[in-house]
Amino acid sequence: MDQPWTTALPYRLPITVNPGTIPRMDRIVNVKVDLNQGLADLGEAGIGKLQVFQVVEVDGQGTILNEKVPFQFDIEDRNTAANESRDTLALYLPGLSPAEANRQYHVYFGVPGKDYCVPLSSSYVTLTDAVMHQGQESYKIVTPGATYIYHKFGAGFASMLDPENLDWISYHPWGGSDGKYRGIPNLVYPEGHFHPGNTGCHSQILHNGPLKVTIASESTDDLWACRWDITPCYATLTVQKAPQPYWFLYEGTPGGALDEDGDFIVRSSGERTPASKSWDGAIPEPEWLYFGARNTNRVLYLVHHEHDEEIDSYWPMEHNMTVFGFGRMRLNKFMQLTPAHFTIGFVENNDFPAISRMIDSAYKPVEVTVGACQSRAV
Repeated sequence: MDQPWTTALPYRLPITVNPGTIPRMDRIVNVKVDLNQGLADLGEAGIGKLQVFQVVEVDGQGTILNEKVPFQFDIEDRNTAANESRDTLALYLPGLSPAEANRQYHVYFGVPGKDYCVPLSSSYVTLTDAVMHQGQESYKIVTPGATYIYHKFGAGFASMLDPENLDWISYHPWGGSDGKYRGIPNLVYPEGHFHPGNTGCHSQILHNGPLKVTIASESTDDLWACRWDITPCYATLTVQKAPQPYWFLYEGTPGGALDEDGDFIVRSSGERTPASKSWDGAIPEPEWLYFGARNTNRVLYLVHHEHDEEIDSYWPMEHNMTVFGFGRMRLNKFMQLTPAHFTIGFVENNDFPAISRMIDSAYKPVEVTVGACQSRAV
């Protein structure tokens, strides 16, 4: 049935999001859209640059449930073939989205200045550029869940602070395990790419909006490339180019300082070990784990989206920092897939079932259906 038109804007795009079998909490959903092609299908191509102005959540009859859905519309680089001329619409689904319960949205769009003014929306993510941090110019990204500080030339996180301002990485430009070895993701060894403190990369901001900040980093030899999408509740890395095997490391300080007796690690199987105990072996599917600390109920989780059978490992280094690696055994690196995806974030809980649900909610894909563009009857 035709659903009522709720604004004066000329065009809309219906989108349905199904959470699947997993309840979702505070989830960002990225939807690839091609508004120009949608208008071409209506016979109205070439009217000018298009912009999304409003996203409305509706029920099955078109009744408005939320007329101010938080969103971010990112226009992608048309010179990159992989983007296929499609842009990205990020929708924020705050609160609980029950399993298998469709959520329906009307995305209203038009030409800036002609149809509507670009809206001002609440910002959940704030970027500050050119911040000097531990010896290097950095990006500082503040979200409700964490504060991230990213070295531009090292292309890695030097700090990840929780809401109590405890730094779970604690990089410093001196020493070894007490400073300069620390970071996330510390991807490439021995070249040192994507490691705070190093200088072999360059970084730029691709998108800076109310829902996410996107950082693109590439090695100066153009062989390695990655992209971070930092959202209100978590950050996701995409490894885009990798000419040789790599690993993904968390070398840091749970709860602000490593306490081998009080800190702990829990793998997706539910197996819990103290931070004092070293181990190695492939984490079973799903491939994630989290770190907890004696001094807080909060945990830091790390996810490898594309499960593999490669060895993962952990050991405490010199009572100073964690050394955890997806795809690592001693100095051997095992991961080669591109693109590959990793997600990190805090959960304000220390209950295994609750944490498992939050991790699954953050990284497992949702089902998105994009309908045909519609034109408002005059």
